[in-house]
Amino acid sequence: MIALHIFMDAEGMLKGRDPSKIIEAEKDISIGVLPAGMQSGLPSVSFGIDLPDGRTLFAETSYALFMAAAKAFAARYGWPGENQA
Repeated sequence: MIALHIFMDAEGMLKGRDPSKIIEAEKDISIGVLPAGMQSGLPSVSFGIDLPDGRTLFAETSYALFMAAAKAFAARYGWPGENQA
């Protein structure tokens, strides 16, 4: 399983990467849960990103790591719809 890096401010997320090698998604992004996607049998979260050249990028992380990221974002920015003017 690949690592999940969490950035509370995405401005620095691509720092150090060659801008000419960044592919910006121009189509749909799909996200879903694989109920037993981990070798342990625990759930994983998968992403499908349609690339401009017609290929699709598939990425996966554990449900636990994905939810840790969601909790970190909520701690800083709140849950959508709550306490927002």
